[in-house]
Amino acid sequence: MLHWTRGLSGRRAPQSETEWLSPEAEEVRAELGDGAVTWAVEVGEDIAIRITQKIPPLADEVNAVVAIRRATTSTVWRALKLVAGLGESEVSLVSAEVEGIARDFARRGMELDDLLRTIRVGYAVLAADFLDAATLLLPPAESSAELRRISVLLFEVLDDFTADAAAAFIKEQSAWAAGISAARFDLVTRILAAEDLDTVHAEEVLGYSLEGPHVALIAWSTPNSSRDLRGVVESTLRERGAASASLVLPVGLQTVWAWGAVLPGRSRPRNTLPSFDDAFVVVGEVGSGIHGFRQSHGEAKAVERLIRLRPAQIPCSVAYEHVALEVLLLSDPEAAKRFASHVLGPLAQDEPRMTELRSTLRRYLEMDHSLAKVASVEHISKNTVTYRINKALDLCGYSGEATTDLRAALRIHEWLAGPV
Repeated sequence: MLHWTRGLSGRRAPQSETEWLSPEAEEVRAELGDGAVTWAVEVGEDIAIRITQKIPPLADEVNAVVAIRRATTSTVWRALKLVAGLGESEVSLVSAEVEGIARDFARRGMELDDLLRTIRVGYAVLAADFLDAATLLLPPAESSAELRRISVLLFEVLDDFTADAAAAFIKEQSAWAAGISAARFDLVTRILAAEDLDTVHAEEVLGYSLEGPHVALIAWSTPNSSRDLRGVVESTLRERGAASASLVLPVGLQTVWAWGAVLPGRSRPRNTLPSFDDAFVVVGEVGSGIHGFRQSHGEAKAVERLIRLRPAQIPCSVAYEHVALEVLLLSDPEAAKRFASHVLGPLAQDEPRMTELRSTLRRYLEMDHSLAKVASVEHISKNTVTYRINKALDLCGYSGEATTDLRAALRIHEWLAGPV
């Protein structure tokens, strides 16, 4: 008799899952079908989302979110094999990805309780999704016994799962706490929190002067990249007028924070940053002293959050001064979305015609209402520009008042739409 897990299916349209597949996933596909693979990926995503909601600091780190999803997905594969009776009777739910997350928690200076809370949250979602699926796919006469069996199976392996993940955390925590990197990270965290500290001692530990002007940046690589981020940091800091990557701190998975001392007499560069095909770089403004150290990093963090709002995570290099207005407009993303939707009305719709009208209107507002300039840039006639402008203004209900709100709404919408 076919096991009920062969009836599993995902909620979304089929799409490539290549980035999540593993030998275990292929085993699930071979035994239970494509629907079970898609279902497992979606459950892994559900768990990752719930975890980042419960542990907010993780949501700010792009690579942490990706790594957590990989770990939660690997756990679902193993749990699905356990429930479906595939492979060995004693299946450990702890994968290399789960151990990696446990070690990452330790490197971030998080507490063991944070890891245990993450496990509890994730396990609750995992169990609920399995029980819901069994209830849906099995007839009432069979579901009661199966629900009890699933509950027993999952909770029998919970203790071992928790113990193994905690052991990986504790081992890494011991090694991390003994290293200079931990001391530097702790000290930088205190500086960023504006705590009182001995500047002389801080500079000795960091090997970096907190006086004078500095520029901060954050760099992170794409999940499958093997790039050495130090090279990314050094080339970017050179472009910003810094002598070298004077202070570089690894933070989590595939992410670094860095500060460079700006050379005396160098004017603040406004040129384009170097770009990388497998790494993101965000840069703050130049600032002086400890206050500038904090402020420049805060600006880089703000740009990082801004990039994470975009639907497509395409590697890019962005300086704060290039997106300062977007940072302000999108400081409250949900409120910004509501504002843009309210101001633009039907013009905010995601369809080619509306995209064309928004583009022409935005250029018209940016080019001092010059029909000739817009026509030249878009290679269309002035009559066509006039038609599009009138149509766009009519759709958003513009009544002739100042265009400040309209400009802001277009900037918000353009950023959230992402690169075309």
